[in-house]
Amino acid sequence: MISEVAKRYAHAIYDLAGSSADSVLAELQTLKKVFEADKTISEFLNSPLFSPDQKATALKSALSGKASDTVVHSLLLLAEKGRLSFFGEVVDAYANIRDEKAGVTRGTVRSAAPLNADARKQIEDTVTKVTQKKVLLTFAEDPKLLGGMVAQVGGWTFDDSLESHLTKLNEELNRRSH
Repeated sequence: MISEVAKRYAHAIYDLAGSSADSVLAELQTLKKVFEADKTISEFLNSPLFSPDQKATALKSALSGKASDTVVHSLLLLAEKGRLSFFGEVVDAYANIRDEKAGVTRGTVRSAAPLNADARKQIEDTVTKVTQKKVLLTFAEDPKLLGGMVAQVGGWTFDDSLESHLTKLNEELNRRSH
């Protein structure tokens, strides 16, 4: 869940980025990965033992010339306001804003077995028709599924799993027996 604070910062960064929205998103996502992968950086940025000024100085030193002004200034503002703990959420909220402006919806498809390219394309086409948006799906195998697949896209859930079909069959049989 993305907090309202993160959404506000993300909107401000998006407005600042202007025509550079895509490159700013790429930079933010790269920094998020780096911050999450390096425990020392993460602990430093989230530690109450270091002042906002110390964090801002370290970020400015590390990122000057390596990141766009928009990204550097955004991180410095988060540091100054003591909001660096929201950075990951800000990046996620920014990505959502970028997708919304581009008319894109992202989702995940979990399946019991790997899906071939044709099946993936058919699923994307079907979900695109239902949502009436361009859909970018991530596919993953889920060993918990007995068969079929479950797609979660935006607020939609498309459940075509074996468990779902068996549940519906059971409900129908119970209805008919009463």
